[in-house]
Amino acid sequence: MLFLPTMPDPHDTALSIVVLAAGEGTRMRSALPKVLHPICGRPMLGHVLAVADALRAGRTTLVLAPDTLDAVRARFGEGYGYAVQAERLGTGHAVLQARGALHEQPGEVLVLYGDTPLLRPETAQALLDLLRRTRALAGLVSFYADPPTGYGRVVRDAAGRVVALVEERDATPEQRAITEGNSGVMAFNAPWLWERVGRLARNPAKGEYYLTDLVAQAVAERGPGAVVALPAADPREAWGVNDRAQLAAAEAVMRERLLTGLMRSGVTITDPAATYVDVGVTVGQDTILLPGTLLQGATRVGERCVIGPHATLVDATVGDGARVRDSVVEGATVAAGAEIGPFAWLRREFVDGKRQMGERGATTEDEGRT
Repeated sequence: MLFLPTMPDPHDTALSIVVLAAGEGTRMRSALPKVLHPICGRPMLGHVLAVADALRAGRTTLVLAPDTLDAVRARFGEGYGYAVQAERLGTGHAVLQARGALHEQPGEVLVLYGDTPLLRPETAQALLDLLRRTRALAGLVSFYADPPTGYGRVVRDAAGRVVALVEERDATPEQRAITEGNSGVMAFNAPWLWERVGRLARNPAKGEYYLTDLVAQAVAERGPGAVVALPAADPREAWGVNDRAQLAAAEAVMRERLLTGLMRSGVTITDPAATYVDVGVTVGQDTILLPGTLLQGATRVGERCVIGPHATLVDATVGDGARVRDSVVEGATVAAGAEIGPFAWLRREFVDGKRQMGERGATTEDEGRT
């Protein structure tokens, strides 16, 4: 096992996070590691790390396969710890690879998945709050679906306490009828986890070590109440991404969230189904986004603008009151009050290290129309 440590943040908390991202991703049929495929302009794994960052975890460790370590580390840098799972022997084995770096940390350990990008920080925080409040040994994020096909079932007793977690293939007909599924996201009392994760037995069917087996251990040791489950407000938070069809479905959900946030902040979007905005893009109040608008990269749009129809802005800055229609703006600044288009292409290019204007026209702060 290889572990590359990270320096702790000066605002450390008692929380440690382990992100499992060593899956092969063969169903993506891509040379690019699965967790680096983009969703709304950010790598899939970046959405998961955004949750970890929002929680201000003391340490966040990514568990990766040897062949993806360099690519992921180059993308996300030294702000995180990195551990390598040389053999893919299940989720319990994957978490075990982070024990060397985290076992001395007190508090809680939250386990996230690099291919589950729709989990929201507030849901993860609510799980941690529940774990701390109840002093449970383990907790999990669940969701309701009818039925939750492909997911383990959360079994509760008559008092609503979690007593078991049953994989679908092992479930009885009665258990398969349970509509509460396990998302896979789990949190643990840290000392308890690190003492027991190395004792997990191999699953007889697949020969792997399953993190979910710790649910049975916790209940056996302390009885009902040792494990808590928090149902996610949005069952889509449990969605994993295994192929490109699921990638597109996850992007549609993320885009819906981004556009809803913009509309609630005072932006008019006349056709959300035909409007695409990346994570990190900012749009000012009373701006109108018309159909066919794509806002990508580090684009910043001011107030009272009209963008579209059919406008693509990449790393662009648009001043207040400007209009861009049927045009492409790449890395350029549109002055306040300017009107761009139709059929304009504004760009900046770097030549010999100096920024120059593109041949097909671009605005400067002193230009008002193209």
